[in-house]
Amino acid sequence: MLTHRALADADIPHICGFPRDRLELYYLFPRANWPLTPEQIRESLDIRRDPTVILRGDTVVGYANFATFDEGLSASLGNVSVAPSARGTGVAKHILHVMMDRAFAHHRLPELVLRCFNTNTPALVLYGKLGFVPVAIEERTTPWGERIGLFTLRMDRAVWEGRHREATRAAA
Repeated sequence: MLTHRALADADIPHICGFPRDRLELYYLFPRANWPLTPEQIRESLDIRRDPTVILRGDTVVGYANFATFDEGLSASLGNVSVAPSARGTGVAKHILHVMMDRAFAHHRLPELVLRCFNTNTPALVLYGKLGFVPVAIEERTTPWGERIGLFTLRMDRAVWEGRHREATRAAA
């Protein structure tokens, strides 16, 4: 069973182990340097909002936050990550639902956006299944010189509410 709560300082070393290499770190946290350190995460918290962890029992298996937050208007989802041992088990979908609920039900935002690199196919497919749609793409250059596309995807409140109603009806 998966649960969630606010990030605690003791969780940070566990999150540092989520990216297995520099490419995964780039997907998770493009401004960070390999290897990810607790100090890099702690410094990022000054500009992040609602840092949230997903737990399986007492083990931290997922993490996300809002990278940007414009009160009453929009937020962007950031640092979405899953422990390597928990990938493919529904943790990513769970944390996305938690963060969408937080954006739309708790903060009452009209939209939620996220950014994802074109080479992160599993994430792009999941975002599409959840109702995010691409609205922009821009070219970036990785720290190792590779050209890469950065998609901006968006979900508005009406899409979330419709999917939320469908899920509620299906569960009844």
